[in-house]
Amino acid sequence: MSTVKRQSSELRDEYAALTRQRIVVAFVESLADGAGDDVSMADVAKRAKVAERTIYRHFKTRAELLAAAGEWIEDNVFGYVPFTSPDELPDIFRKLCKSFDRHPHLARAIALTRAGRTMRAGFRRRLIEHHRKAMAPLTRHLKPKEVRQAEALATYLNNVLAWSALREDFGMSSGEIADAIEWALTTLLKDVRRRDTAAARLSSDKDSRSKRKRTAAKPPA
Repeated sequence: MSTVKRQSSELRDEYAALTRQRIVVAFVESLADGAGDDVSMADVAKRAKVAERTIYRHFKTRAELLAAAGEWIEDNVFGYVPFTSPDELPDIFRKLCKSFDRHPHLARAIALTRAGRTMRAGFRRRLIEHHRKAMAPLTRHLKPKEVRQAEALATYLNNVLAWSALREDFGMSSGEIADAIEWALTTLLKDVRRRDTAAARLSSDKDSRSKRKRTAAKPPA
C-alpha cells in the first residue's frame, strides 16, 4: 500500500472512530436528559449531527449501541474503583456519591431505566466478581447461604441503586447517603467476621472431639 493510500485509510478510520464516539455521547446525553427508555435514534442522530442511517452503519442494533454507551460511561463518568478489601468500600462509595451528584440525571437513568440496566450489565457482573473475591477471606468458614448473603449485601450497598433509593425515597444528601452506607457496610463486615470466627471455632472444636474419639477407640498396642 502506498503512503498516500495508507494515510487516507488512517484518516477514514480516525473519522469513523470520532463519529462513533459522537453517536455514543449523544445517546448518553439523551439518556441523561430524561429520555430514558424512549431515546430515539432520530434524537441521537440530531444530537450527534449525523444522518440516522449513519448510526446503523456503526451500530447494527440498539443493543450494540447500549453496550458501547455502557463502556463509555464506565471509562469516562462512573468508572470502576479497584479495591482488594471490603474495608475499602465505604471510602470508595463516598467518592462515587460525589460522582453521582455531579451527574444525577445520568446516575438515575443508569439505576432505574431498562436501558440503563442493560448498559451496566457487564460492569455489574465484574463488580459482583470483585466483591466476591474481596469478601472471600472473611467468609472461609461460613455456610454457602451466608456467603451469598454477605456478598450480595456488600455489592448492593456499593451501588448506584443504593444511592438512588436513598436520594429519591428519603431525600438524603450525598454526605448523608455516604454516612448511612458506611454504617451499614461497617456493621455488615463486623457481623460477618464475628460469624466466621464462631464458625471456625466450632469447626476446630468438632475436629478436636473427633480426634479424641479416634484416639480413645484405638486399641492398645
